[in-house]
Amino acid sequence: YCTSLTSVTIPDSVTSIGQSAFYYCTSLTSVTIPDSVTSIGRDAFSDCTSLTSVNYLGSIEEWCNIPFGDYANPLYYAKNLYLNGELVTELVIPSTVTEIKDCAFSGCTSLTSVTIPDSVTSIGYGAFGSCKSLTSVTIGDSVTSIGNSAFSGCTSLTSITIPNSVTSIGGRAFYDCTSLTSVTIGDSVTSIGETAFYECTSLTSITIPNSVISIGNSAFGNCESLTSVIIPDSVTSIGNSAFSGCTSLTSVTIPDSVTSIGRDAFSGCTSLTSVIIPNSVKSIGYFAFYNCTSLTIYCEATSLPSGWDSSWNYSSCLVYWYSESEPTTDGNYWHYVDGEIVIWE
Repeated sequence: YCTSLTSVTIPDSVTSIGQSAFYYCTSLTSVTIPDSVTSIGRDAFSDCTSLTSVNYLGSIEEWCNIPFGDYANPLYYAKNLYLNGELVTELVIPSTVTEIKDCAFSGCTSLTSVTIPDSVTSIGYGAFGSCKSLTSVTIGDSVTSIGNSAFSGCTSLTSITIPNSVTSIGGRAFYDCTSLTSVTIGDSVTSIGETAFYECTSLTSITIPNSVISIGNSAFGNCESLTSVIIPDSVTSIGNSAFSGCTSLTSVTIPDSVTSIGRDAFSGCTSLTSVIIPNSVKSIGYFAFYNCTSLTIYCEATSLPSGWDSSWNYSSCLVYWYSESEPTTDGNYWHYVDGEIVIWE
């Protein structure tokens, strides 16, 4: 609450900055941090709303190794990182770095490109979150995990290639990357976290590799430009709201491996015209196809399975049930002829 404080230079005798140390120093515009500082506590620079620059007197390697607590990184407000007085724009992480710690560059809008070397194995929580000028990212072939919110809010990022070394994409990892048009997911990823690509409104298509087992809640929610999705036969569960609000989605293939479809999974997919629900699906949550105004649903089940919520088809989409032989009872039925859908008249 030193609201008149305008600048701070921390001497190299200091090794740690404690929790809330400069909290609510609302006139603070610049801070100089020496490489002797190895930890910065939670809220250390929280609500320092006038910060415009951080000058770090050390190397990128040392900066990457600082464990920042929540709202501890002054870049959250300052936006501009200076390394020994020079503005960091095109960041090349040195090969001596093995881990990019949580929130390391969060909010750094001076960054335009990032190259992560093969030495790095993990990208921490919020590591590059809200780096709004970041247009390109190269991820090395040794990274195994991309943390929650790692690149969320990188609104200028247009494409990303996730290497084969990566096994998990964290929740909100690319949340609100509104310029992202192209995503290549490596074939070792087993899980796509909750809201991982939520609000990626420019994303037109996505290929999910055969390694993926689960698609998290809202993973591709509100991807308004997404037109088609092929879900591989490794996936067993489609999370709640996984594709909700994908208003341009015209086709989706659900494989026989899927056993559960979460609530609101495809709600608001107003361009979706048909979908086949395989017999493997034992549970469907409520409102799964809510407001899918153009949709016809073909169920491989012969009648409503007990595990499907009573409101799974709340919007009363046209539903056909499977019948291998010509049905003798009233209702909507279909069957396969040479692999094609044929309606029983």
